[in-house]
This record gives sequence, structure tokens and C-alpha cells, in this order.
Amino acid sequence: MTKTSITPAGHRVLVFPDEVDEKTSGGLYVPVSTKERQANEQIFGTIVKIGVNAWKAFDDGKPWAKVGDRVTFAKYGGFQIEDPVTKEKFRLLNDEDICAVVEA
Repeated sequence: MTKTSITPAGHRVLVFPDEVDEKTSGGLYVPVSTKERQANEQIFGTIVKIGVNAWKAFDDGKPWAKVGDRVTFAKYGGFQIEDPVTKEKFRLLNDEDICAVVEA
């Protein structure tokens, strides 16, 4: 599991997006600008941390996803954030932007 110094506040969820391929299926390297754009459009990832109020405003208040779950999220939900220590990039999302838990 990816470690980070970022802790989401309130109803937010921190997700580590799936890696974007560095090469095409034909073996060509993907340009950095294209890779960054694809990373911003990524919709799958793994929950790393959950804010203390996540999902409390819905139904019975029980979370429908937990740390370590692979999830899909709204394409333009939240925003990209970089950990100041590890320099890894995460998506910080509202709890309602988590659309589904993806079974392996």
C-alpha cells in the first residue's frame, strides 16, 4: 500500500490512481504530455485514506468502500494532488465521487 503524508479532511477520500502505461501495445513510448493527460482522465484507483466524515451524510452512514478497495470514480471528480514528501500523485475526491467498488 502506498504511504502518504496527506490526510483527507471531512467527507473526502484519497485515491491512488492506477498507473498509466508508458508504452503502447506496439512498443512505442507514450509522450509525457499524453501520459499526464491520461492520468488526469483516469477513473480507476485504490483508496489510500478516508476522511472522518466520509459517507456519513448518506443512508445509514456506513461507508460503502474502505481503505485498500479498488474503486472507480467520477472522471472529473476531485483534483490531483502531489504528496510533498514522496512526490506521488493522488486524486482527492468527495465521497460521492466514488461510483463503485471493483472486484478483482
